Amino acid sequence: MADPDPVSEGRADSNGVYGLDMNFIESLPSGDVISRLVSDIETVQMGTSEKVGLVISTISYFVTAYIVAFIKAPKIAGMLVSVVPCFLLMSLVGGHFIKKYASRITANINAATSIASSSLSHLTLVHAFNANDRLEQRFATYLSRSSMDALKKAGTHATQLGFLYFVAYSANALAFWEGSQMISNSVAHDNSGISVGAVYTVIFVLIDASFILSQVAPFIHVFASAAGASERLLAVINRRSAIDGTADDGDKMTAFGKENIEFKDVHFSYPARPDVPVLRGMSFVIPPRKHTAIVGPSGGGKSTVVSLLERFYDPASGDVTIGGKSFRDLNVRHLRGNIGFVQQEPALLDRTILENIAYGLVASSAEKHQRLAPFILDESLSELAVKIREGMSENDALTGFDGCVAKIVELVREAAASANALNFIDALPHGFATHVGTAGNQLSGGQKQRIALARALVREPCLLILDEATAALDSTSEQLIQAALAKVSETVTTVSIAHRLATAKNAHKIVVVQTGRVAEEGSHAELVAQGGVYAEMVRLQNLGKLSVEDLRSPHDMITTNSIHESVQPTDEKEALVGIGGSDITEDTVCGEVPPGSTDGDGSKGKKRKRSGWFTIKYTFSLVRANLPLICLGLCMSVIIGGSYSAEAIVFGHTVGSLSPCRSSDAISDSGNLYGLLFFILALVELTANVVGGCAFGWAADKILYRLRVLSLRSLLSQTIQWHGMEDRTPGTLITYITGDAASLSGITGSTIGLLLATAVNLVAGLVISFAIAWKITIVLFPTIPVLLIAGMMKLRVQAKFTERHQKAFAKATAITVEAVDNIRAVAAFSLEKQSQEVFVRALRRPYRDTMKAIAHGNAWLALAFSISNLVYALAYWWGSKQVASGLYSQTQFFIVLPCLLFSTQSCGQMFALAPDISKARLASSNIVDLLTTRSAEEELAPGSTQSMQPSSSLLEEKAAAQDVEAAEKPRRGVRQTNGNGIGAQLRGVHFTYPNRPERPILKGLSLDIKPGQFCALVGPSGSGKSTTFAMLERFYRPAAGSVIIDGVDVTRQLGTEFRDDIALVPQENVLFEGTVAFNIGLGACPGHEPTQEEIEAACRMAHIHDVIMALPDGYQTMCSHDGKQFSGGQRQRLSIARALVRKPRLLLLDESTSALDVESEKKIQEALTTLAGRTTIVAIAHRLNTIHRADQIYLIEEGRCAEQGTHQELIQRSETYRTSVIHQSLET
Repeated sequence: MADPDPVSEGRADSNGVYGLDMNFIESLPSGDVISRLVSDIETVQMGTSEKVGLVISTISYFVTAYIVAFIKAPKIAGMLVSVVPCFLLMSLVGGHFIKKYASRITANINAATSIASSSLSHLTLVHAFNANDRLEQRFATYLSRSSMDALKKAGTHATQLGFLYFVAYSANALAFWEGSQMISNSVAHDNSGISVGAVYTVIFVLIDASFILSQVAPFIHVFASAAGASERLLAVINRRSAIDGTADDGDKMTAFGKENIEFKDVHFSYPARPDVPVLRGMSFVIPPRKHTAIVGPSGGGKSTVVSLLERFYDPASGDVTIGGKSFRDLNVRHLRGNIGFVQQEPALLDRTILENIAYGLVASSAEKHQRLAPFILDESLSELAVKIREGMSENDALTGFDGCVAKIVELVREAAASANALNFIDALPHGFATHVGTAGNQLSGGQKQRIALARALVREPCLLILDEATAALDSTSEQLIQAALAKVSETVTTVSIAHRLATAKNAHKIVVVQTGRVAEEGSHAELVAQGGVYAEMVRLQNLGKLSVEDLRSPHDMITTNSIHESVQPTDEKEALVGIGGSDITEDTVCGEVPPGSTDGDGSKGKKRKRSGWFTIKYTFSLVRANLPLICLGLCMSVIIGGSYSAEAIVFGHTVGSLSPCRSSDAISDSGNLYGLLFFILALVELTANVVGGCAFGWAADKILYRLRVLSLRSLLSQTIQWHGMEDRTPGTLITYITGDAASLSGITGSTIGLLLATAVNLVAGLVISFAIAWKITIVLFPTIPVLLIAGMMKLRVQAKFTERHQKAFAKATAITVEAVDNIRAVAAFSLEKQSQEVFVRALRRPYRDTMKAIAHGNAWLALAFSISNLVYALAYWWGSKQVASGLYSQTQFFIVLPCLLFSTQSCGQMFALAPDISKARLASSNIVDLLTTRSAEEELAPGSTQSMQPSSSLLEEKAAAQDVEAAEKPRRGVRQTNGNGIGAQLRGVHFTYPNRPERPILKGLSLDIKPGQFCALVGPSGSGKSTTFAMLERFYRPAAGSVIIDGVDVTRQLGTEFRDDIALVPQENVLFEGTVAFNIGLGACPGHEPTQEEIEAACRMAHIHDVIMALPDGYQTMCSHDGKQFSGGQRQRLSIARALVRKPRLLLLDESTSALDVESEKKIQEALTTLAGRTTIVAIAHRLNTIHRADQIYLIEEGRCAEQGTHQELIQRSETYRTSVIHQSLET
C-alpha cells in the first residue's frame, strides 16, 4: 500500500493556512506552523500508510472468523463475541486519553519549536549576545513541561495494549474450557451434540483471529496520534476567515483611484490585546491622487491605519470607506489588487529578484496585467532565471517563452528603474536572476527596500502605501526615489508613514497622529505656522542651525544630474554575487549576515562520509543514559515473543486432548488444565505489555527530549558561515528537532521492542518446530527466507523513498513557513495561490519520481504478506501426510503448525514497520552528522578530523529542565570591568565571503575607535558598514588584517567571551516567544540573571518603560513571534533596552533609531549621552541628525574609509557627506 499523497495533504493544509485571517496567523507561533506541516502531517502519514492495509485485512479476518464460528458452534461463538465490546471499549477509552495527553504535549512542543525557529532565524543576534544557553534553557523548559503528559500517554498506551492481549488470551481460555465441556458432555451422553471438528474449527479460527488482532494492537497509539493530528489539521483547513483574501465574494469598484478614502470615527484594538485601544476615534480623509503623509510618535497608530487600509483587520467600531462604500463590502482580493504596499521591514521571498518584483503583478487590478498572472504563477520565470544563471543573456534566454514573459521582464525593469534599483541589479553577474536568499538576507537593507518598492510600483497601483519605505536608504538614493514618487503621486493616491520629516514635507497633506487620534492636519507650511505638535517635531529633527546656503560652497553647487552621476558608480559596486548562483551583496544587514563557508559538512544534502559503525556507536552514546529502561523493555519483549511459542504448545496439546477417543473426565480435566494455562498466558501478556510499554515509552520520551536539546545546542553553536550555506534555511534545519529526533526516539522505543519480540518468536518457533517434527518443519522452512528477503527488499526500497520524500518535504515546509512569516506581504500582494503552487511543485516532482519505487516496494510487501497462505497450504498437505503415515501425532502437528504460522504472521507485522525503520536510520545519520559538526573549530583548522569525535560538552545535559542529569557547563558569572568603554581597531582588514573570493568587500579598511568615544559609520547603501559590524562581532574572520577589541586580536581566537563586553542593536528588531522581561533579559551577560530593577532601568533609558507598564501584564506580557503586537518603534526601543541591560563597554547601533519618532529619538540620544566615557558607541545611520554630534564620523565607501572627522569637518571636506546633510535639511 502506498504512502498517502503528500501533495494533496500539503495542498489542503497550506490552502487552509493561506485563507486564514491576519489575526489568527499572527497569533500562531512560528513553531506551530512547522509542527502542523511537519509533525502533524507526518503523524497522519504514519497512521495512514501500510498500517491501514494491515488493520483493514485484520478486521476483515476477525469478522469472517466470527461468522464461521457462529455457523459451526453458535454457543461458543456467542460466549466469545463478548470480547468485541471489550476491544472497542478499551480502544475508545484508551484512544480518548492518548489524544488528550497528545494535545497537551503538542502545545508545549509547539512553544518550544517557536523558540528554536526564532533562534535559527535570527542567529546573529543569538551569537552577538551569547544567548545560546538562555534560549536553550527556555526551549528545554517548554519540553520538560510535557514530560508528565508524555509519561501518562505512554502508561495509557501500555495499559491499553496489555488489556487487549489479556482479553484476547482470556477469550482463548474460555473457548478451550467451554469447547472441552461440550465435547465431554457429548462423549459422556454418547450423543452427536457437537463434533470435535466443529470445536477445533471455532477454536482455531478465533485463536488465529485474536492473534492477528494482537498484532495490530501496537499500532493503536499510532492511529490515536494520527487522529489527534488530523483534528488539528482539519481545524485549520475548515476554518473560515471573516477576511479571506482568496474568496471571490464582495464588490469590485472600477473607479478605485478617483474617490476619497475616509476614516470615520474608527476605534480599534488588536485582538491579541483587546483591552489596549490603539485607535480612539480616528477620523480623516485621504484625497485621491494626492500625497498624504502620516506622522507622529511611534505606537500612535500609524501602521494600524495601514493595516486597516489593506484590510488585514476590520475596525471595532466606525468605518473605513472609499467613495462612500465600506471596505467591508469590497472584495478583499480586488481591494488589495489596487494597492501597492511597502512595509516598514521589507519582506522578500526566497526566489529571484525577477520573481519578487513580478509578484506585484499577480493580483493587479489593471486589465493589461491580468493576462500576465498565469505566467507568474507557473514556472516560466524560474525557468528563465535558470537559463540566465547558466550563462545565457537575458534576450537569448527569453527565446522560446511566450511574449507575456518578455512583457513581464520589461515591466519589472521599468519598476526597478523607478525604485533606483536597476543599477545595482544589473551589476550582479546574474542580474534579475539573482536569488535574494531567505527573507532577502543576501541583500543589504537598502537593496531589499528598493526591491520591495519596485514590487509595489510594478502593478501601477491606484493607492500606494509607504510605511517607512526609505528608512534604510542613504540620502542620495532617497532623494532619487522621492523624485520618482513625486511624479507617481500625480496619478496615484499615495499614503506614506515617515519619521524622517524631510520625506514628508512635500506631501499635499500631513496628518499628525497621537495616541490613536488625529492631532493636526494640513500642509507642511501650514502646520509649521501653527506652531503645534508638528512644528515641534520639525524643530527637534532639523539639522538646521546651518542653512542650506551655508552648507554649499559657491564652487560646489550640487544638481540633480550630478546626484545621478555620483550614485550610479556606487550602486554598481554595491552588489556582489557568489559562486554557483549564491548571490550575496556587500553590505548585508548585520541581523542577517550572508553565507561564507564552503564547508558542506553536516547539512542534509552534503554529508561527511562516515561509517555505519561510527553512527551506531555515537547513537548508542546518545541513548546510554536510558539503557536500564530500554533493557527492561527488551526483557519484556523477549517474554512477549516467547509467549507465542508457548501458546502454540498449549494449543497443540489442547487439540490433542479433545479427542473423543478419550474418556469424558479426561477431556474435562484437560479442558480445565489448558484453559488455566491460557489464562496464565493472559496474565503474563498483560504484565509484560504494561511493563514493557511503560519502559519503552518513558525511555523514548527521555531520549526525544535529549535529542531535541542537543540538536538545538549544536545548531546554535555552529558558525554563521555554516548556517549560510545553500539549503540550510531555518525551515529545513528545524526538521532536525521536529522530525529527525522524533523518528530516532521512536525506533529506540516500542519499535525496537516489536522487532525483538518478532525475532524471538521467529527463532523460538523454528527451534520448537524442528525439535518436535523436523520432517514437517524442513519442508515449510524454505518459505521463511523468501518472506525475509521480500521484507528486506521492501525495507530497502522504503529507505530510498523516505530519504527522497524527507528532503522534498523539508524544502516544501520551508516554503510555507517563509510565507507564513511574511504573511503580510503575501496577503498584500495576493500571493496565497502562488505560494501554494510553489509548495505543491516542491512536492510533486520528487513524489512523481518515487511512485515507481513505491509500486516496486509494495510488490515485495504483498509477497511478504501472502507467504502465510503458502505456509497454510504446505502445512496441511504435508502435515496430514506425515500424521496419516504415523510419523507424527496430531498433537505434534498442531504444535508445529501455529509455531510457523505465528512466526510468518509476526514477520508481516515487522515489515509493516519498514517506514519507521527507514526514517529512524536516516534520522540517526542526520543527527550524528549534526552533533559531530564543529564548524567553529573547522574554521580555524579546515579539514580537521577533530570534529568527528563526540563533544563531551555537547553530550552533557544541562540542569535547565527538571528531569535531566545536572552536568552544567561552568558559568562565566558577572564579568569584572573597570567601568570604561573599550577601544576597537580594524587594521588593514580585507574581507571577501569565502564562496566568492573574486569579489572583495572590505579593501584594507582601517578604523581606530578610542575608548569612550561616540563614533559613527556613514556611507552609501552597500559600502560595507554592516560588514564592519560583522567583523567587530567576529561573525566572520577577515582574509587579511586584524580586528582588535580592548587590545586583543580576536580574529584567530576560538572563544566568544570577548562578546560579553559588546551589545548589538540590529537593523531588524527581533523578539522571541516569551515575556517582555525574558526578551530584555536575553541581553544580559551569560551567567548573570538580571534583576527586575536592572531590566526596568534599561527600559527607562530606552524610553519604553511607560509603554510596558501600560500593558495589563506589564513586564510579564507575552511576546508573540517577532513581537508583532508592538509597533516598529516600540520593538526598536525594546531592542535598545536589551542591549543596555548588558551594560556594554562597546555598543553597536545599526540604524537603531530609524523607526523612532523625534521625541523618542531625542530621549534615547540623551540616554546615550549619559553613557559617554563608560561605553564606546559605534552607530550606523542614514539619518545624520542621530550622529552629527559624534566624536568621530567615518565615511565608508567601496570597503574603505574615505574620510573621517567631526560633523563640521566632513561638511567642509566631503561632498558626499555634505550632499546627505542638504537632502535631510527641513529648512526652506
